[in-house]
Amino acid sequence: MENKSTDAAMVGVGDINQLPEECISHVISLTTPRDACVSSAVSRTSHSAADSDVTWERFLPSDYDSILSRAVNPVEYTSKKELYFRLCEHPLLIDGGMMSFGLEKSSGAKCFMISARALSIVWGEDERYWKWIVLPESRFNACVELDRVCLLEICGKIDNKILTPHTTYAAYLIFKLAPNAWGLSNPFQRTEIILAGDIVSQHCVCLNIREREQFNPWWDRPLPGGDTEEMSDDVILPKVRGDGWLEVELGEFNSGDGIDGDVSMSLTENKGGHWKNGLILIGIEVRPKH
Repeated sequence: MENKSTDAAMVGVGDINQLPEECISHVISLTTPRDACVSSAVSRTSHSAADSDVTWERFLPSDYDSILSRAVNPVEYTSKKELYFRLCEHPLLIDGGMMSFGLEKSSGAKCFMISARALSIVWGEDERYWKWIVLPESRFNACVELDRVCLLEICGKIDNKILTPHTTYAAYLIFKLAPNAWGLSNPFQRTEIILAGDIVSQHCVCLNIREREQFNPWWDRPLPGGDTEEMSDDVILPKVRGDGWLEVELGEFNSGDGIDGDVSMSLTENKGGHWKNGLILIGIEVRPKH
């Protein structure tokens, strides 16, 4: 009889489900979005707490209301969790369509893409060298296609303070290559990241590795661009994205604790005045790097 009383008294000891739902929500909000989704499947109580606005408010950026106010189209949602995953899966056009904003699903860190219209491109407004086109697969209303230039210089910038603090970011040029793309494999392009006036990253990239792979030194004329630069492990190559575009890393940086200043990102190729064409540019994406 005494043992039964002791057992009854022990029921619920250490059981988190005995806590008020608000307390459980607060505890879950101190973890990660991924942990919250796992917690949702543990029990009915934890499901309710893990899906609550109290929990998902903590995973959204503190300035999300301000960002939503800059959206091209009004954003409707029924819960903070719905809003979170909408921003992860469908980036939001903001600032008159000149930029897109989204979240990284695993951490909630901010992601931005700067449209080609918002970049500084040498001769970008001269139709003899660049032409603006509309592609249905682009999130922006216009992309820019390189017709021909002998000096390639693409620059973008973003205020470091709008990024998630203490996060390692990378910048990526998002592009495609026209079937007739030419002159983008040699010489290599140079990239640079400058944070608050300090150079934090520099390297070489090759935008059109296909041109090199198809080149036959026995039968073909030399690669465009004069003397051929030799490939090495240090040269960054493009990768195919899930949306079908190509991306090449321009460099990485750490946002720090709200460092005051711009992050400037650039890709240039201006050696020797060699002509090139066929680059289709959507913009530059800045997102967390893992």
